[in-house]
Amino acid sequence: MAATGTALRFDPLTEKDRQRIARFVESNIGVQCPASKHSLVESRLRKRQKALGFSTLKHYIDFALEAKEGEQERIHLLDTLTTNKTDFYREIEHFHFLRRSLEARLAASHSRAAVRFWSAGCSTGQEPYTLAMEILEMQQRFSHFRAEIVATDISVSCLQTAKRAVYPHETIEPVPLAVRKKYLLRSNKNGRDLVQMDAPVRKLVQFQTLNLLHDDFRKNGAFDYIFCRNVMIYFSNSDRESIIKRFAASLKPGGILFIGHSENLVGNKLAFSRVQPTVYQRN
Repeated sequence: MAATGTALRFDPLTEKDRQRIARFVESNIGVQCPASKHSLVESRLRKRQKALGFSTLKHYIDFALEAKEGEQERIHLLDTLTTNKTDFYREIEHFHFLRRSLEARLAASHSRAAVRFWSAGCSTGQEPYTLAMEILEMQQRFSHFRAEIVATDISVSCLQTAKRAVYPHETIEPVPLAVRKKYLLRSNKNGRDLVQMDAPVRKLVQFQTLNLLHDDFRKNGAFDYIFCRNVMIYFSNSDRESIIKRFAASLKPGGILFIGHSENLVGNKLAFSRVQPTVYQRN
């Protein structure tokens, strides 16, 4: 590792090194880094170069990709290059559909078997916590309703943020006011307004590190609902097809898969029936 205090020099990210980074990321997690993302990739690499004190960007890249002692940095690098955009109640139509689906299910059966949810690519936790708040609201109407939420992401830093469950106050605008009052605790740190998910919300969610491309989905059992939204756009068609096939195997018959509005199913269409745009039911 570079010595502290090493003078940093500006050297541009070459096309050769950009391709090295792109191959490394795609081979490890399946996410593509096209040339159109050159500026974003370079800015994130420079943050790691500066944090570790390497004099040039090339020296940092050589260390991160090739050095035996760079194994831990390779984990940091993958984390740095992961896109983390998310919001509470993002793509609200999905939650409208979920309410209708759960209402019909719970009205038809008084089974106390847990309904199981998977938030795949959960980022910093807004999606699974939105699910948790919706579930708590539904439990007030259906006392027999039990639920489990598994939330996974490849990014260690995102999962750390998710487990803390503390967010800037300005990010909760999409949360209905009545829901905010029940489940969000306000605080202030260094003059900044913050909110934290209340304990009942946090207790519903189990966070795990998981690589959608390489890890075994079967360890978490079968699910009734899977949310994987705005994640698969970063994968190649063949990798998307593989992931969707394994989602089908992870859903119970009749289970629901939610994908992002900019996404579509690639292959394996016989495994699913389209219910509405970006909502599919396992056959």
